[in-house]
Amino acid sequence: MSCDKRFISVVAIFSVFIAVILVLIQSSIGIYYWDIFLYVNNAMKMAHLGPGDALYLPPFFPAVLALLFRLGFTGEITVFAAAAAFYVAGIIGMYLLLQLRFSEMESLAGAISFASFSLILSWAATGSLDVPAISLSIWAVYLALIARRRDSRFYYLAFPVAMAAFLTRYTSGLMLLPLAVIILTDPSLRLKLPDIGRGIGLGVLLYIPFGYFFYRNIGTPLPFTKQVSSTVTGSATSINPGYSTDSLYYLKHLPEYISAMPSQDYLRVLNPSLSGPTPIALIVLALISAGLLIIIWRNRDLISTDNLRGKIIFIVISAALIFTFGRISFALSEVLIFLWALSILWIRGNTDNIEMNLAMAVWFLAYLYMHSFHPVKVDRYIITVLPALAYAISLSLNNISALMRSRRVSTVLSIAVTLLMVSSAIHYTAGMPQEYGIVKGEREAAAWLMNHDPSYRDRVIAADRGPAFTWYLGDYVFTRIIHPQRRGVKPQVLL
Repeated sequence: MSCDKRFISVVAIFSVFIAVILVLIQSSIGIYYWDIFLYVNNAMKMAHLGPGDALYLPPFFPAVLALLFRLGFTGEITVFAAAAAFYVAGIIGMYLLLQLRFSEMESLAGAISFASFSLILSWAATGSLDVPAISLSIWAVYLALIARRRDSRFYYLAFPVAMAAFLTRYTSGLMLLPLAVIILTDPSLRLKLPDIGRGIGLGVLLYIPFGYFFYRNIGTPLPFTKQVSSTVTGSATSINPGYSTDSLYYLKHLPEYISAMPSQDYLRVLNPSLSGPTPIALIVLALISAGLLIIIWRNRDLISTDNLRGKIIFIVISAALIFTFGRISFALSEVLIFLWALSILWIRGNTDNIEMNLAMAVWFLAYLYMHSFHPVKVDRYIITVLPALAYAISLSLNNISALMRSRRVSTVLSIAVTLLMVSSAIHYTAGMPQEYGIVKGEREAAAWLMNHDPSYRDRVIAADRGPAFTWYLGDYVFTRIIHPQRRGVKPQVLL
C-alpha cells in the first residue's frame, strides 16, 4: 500500500469510528431540532409513506432519505446513519483537497482537525442539512481543482455535485464564488469552456426533477427565491430565538467551534458557544495566527509592488471590507470579496497554488460576511467556514516549517495538532448526553396516544411541536393553531 493510501485509510478509519459513536449517541437521544423533523417528514412525503407540508425546503437530503425509506430502512437510525455517511465522505474529501497543496502529514492534520471540530461533531449525525451540504461543497471544490489542474472533464462532476450541495442547503449557492475564482483564474480557461459548459448543463439537468417536484407540490420551480431575498436584505425580527445584532458573534465564538468543553446539556452540545473553549482551541488559533502572520510577512511586498494601480485597488477594497463588515448587505460584500481576490491575482499573477489559496480565502470570507450581516445568529450556520479553517491549519503548518526550513518541524507539528484534535474529539463526544427530556417526553406522549386511541388517525390533533408528532404518529399534526382551511375545526387531541 502506498504512503498516500495509508494516510487516506487512517482518515477513513478515524472518521468512521467517530461517525459510529455519533450515530449511537444520537440514536439514544433521538431527534430534537424542529427543522430536522421537517426534513424527515418531507422524506416520508417523497417516499409516499407519510405527510409533509414544508416542501419548499432543500430537497436533496430528504430525497436520499426517501430512497432509503422506500428500500425498507425506516426509522431514526437511518436518518442519523445517512447524515454520518456524508460526514465521512466530507472528511475524506477534505484530505484529498488538502493533498493537492500540502504534504501527507499536513493534510492529515487539516482533515482530522475538520473531523474533530466541536461544531461539526455536534451536528454531524443529527439529520440536519449543514454537514451534508458542506461535505458536498468540499467535493465540488476538489473536483473543480482537479478539472483545472489535470483534466477539464472533471467539471462534468464538479457542477452536478455543486448543484447537489445547493439542493441540500440553499446557502451553498455561495460556493459559486470560490468556484469562480478557481475557473476564472485559469490561464487555459478558453480551451476548457466547452467542458465547463457541459458540466453546467449536467448541473442544470440534476435540478430539473427537483424543479418539477417543487412546481407540482407548491406551484413554483424556484421556491428558494423568497429565502434568498430575505437573506440579502437581512430581514428578521427580535422575537427570533437567534436574533443578534452583534456582527462579531461568530468571530468571538470561533474558539468554541474548534474545541468546546463537553456538556451533559444537549442544548449546549448543539450550541457550543454556550460551553466555553478548551485550551486546545487556543493552541490551534495561536498556530493559525502564527501561520497567517508569516504569510503576511512573506507577502509584504504586495503593497510595495510597482503595479501602482493594482496596489491602490487592493488597499481600497481591503479597507472597504474592514469598515463595512456587518454593516452593509452581504450581497455587496460578496462582490467586494471577489474583487479583492482578483486584485491580488492582478498583482501577483498566476503563481503556484494562488488559485487554491484565494479560493479558500474567498470561501471563508464569503460565509463569514453573510452570516455576520444577517441578524439571526445560530452556531450551526457557521459550519460553512470550517473547511477553510481546516485549510488554514495545514497552510500554517506549511509556512511555519518553510520559515524554519525544516520538514521535520512540519511533521512534528502536524502530529501534535492531529493528536490534540483527536483528544478533543474523544473528550467532547465522551461528554455528550445519552438522552434529552423533551425528546423523551414527546416520544412517550406519542406512544401513549397510539396505545390508548387506536383511531387516532381519524382525529384532528394539534401540538406545540407539530412536526415532531407528525413524525412519531405518521399522520399530520397541526402546530398550535389549525391551518386557515380548517379553522372551523377544533382539535380533538391537544398534545
